[in-house]
Amino acid sequence: MRLTVLAHGDSDGVASASLVRAALAGTYDEMGVYFTHPYHLLRDFREFASGDVVIVDVALSEGVWREFLAELAGYGGRVTYIDHHPLPRGLNERQLDSLVESVRTDGSASEATFRHYSGMLDPDYDRVALYGAIADYSDTTRWVSESLGRWDRRQIYFEAGILFQGLEGSRRMHDFKREVVNHLSGNRRPSSHGELVRRALKQAAKNEELYGWAREMLRVAGCVGYLIDPPGSVGIAATYARGMGRVPVGLAAERRGGIYSMSLRGDGTVDLNSILRELTPRLGGSGGGHRDAAGARIPVDRLDELIEGINEAICGSRLEGSVPCCPPGSG
Repeated sequence: MRLTVLAHGDSDGVASASLVRAALAGTYDEMGVYFTHPYHLLRDFREFASGDVVIVDVALSEGVWREFLAELAGYGGRVTYIDHHPLPRGLNERQLDSLVESVRTDGSASEATFRHYSGMLDPDYDRVALYGAIADYSDTTRWVSESLGRWDRRQIYFEAGILFQGLEGSRRMHDFKREVVNHLSGNRRPSSHGELVRRALKQAAKNEELYGWAREMLRVAGCVGYLIDPPGSVGIAATYARGMGRVPVGLAAERRGGIYSMSLRGDGTVDLNSILRELTPRLGGSGGGHRDAAGARIPVDRLDELIEGINEAICGSRLEGSVPCCPPGSG
């Protein structure tokens, strides 16, 4: 029997794939791990799915979810979908449950994966799930708090930092990420993987360079601080844009042909997922994710419209007691 694992390529996705591998290695003769993201999930499912399938930490894109569900309806194997992103508008849990074994959570995908397969895993594998939860800003759940109590939390955060930084320095290096999945599936620490540590240290130095670049290149439009084509991680650049701009939303975008691929980070007062799922389809793109951390893809000539739309949405949805929408001197 064969199992196909489709995972997001960030720390949460890699940790989740590692837990799936650890739990099910004895059940299947073959196991293939492939990395994807919401925009390409349908394409990659069609290309790689074989036998039973487990999908972890991949949101359903606003633009293709209906076509993807139709693909699932005609698929012959068993499909398990483990995720923590809000569902697209128009899709409810019942529809999803009718096609797949759906495991949904408000925490991280790695937490959900560990809990789903806990009967097939040594309890100490909870630390692998903790690495993914911490790296994915999902370390405030009750399960995380209780699990951290079993460990020295300083060591867990150290290991999570190495995993996050090392993977940030390995974008699109799918073979290396599979190697990390295999490493973690043996419940081995990220810090015991020499190449991952080397990449983490290199990435930390790049982040410092990125910080200096961002100080010079930051632009602010109303409630949005933004950076274009940062020389490093767009996720980290978006965090810098929000913090340096002292605004509710930070955005960092890199150009890929005629498309801007971007990350956005919020200050906790606005729902980026809802805003992007509403705006991006109207701009010929797609977007979504979490309330405070999300991503989007839009044509390069629509960026100004996206920023204007975010400002409109924020000014109509600020939480009571929050900072003024447009600080003096912004824009």
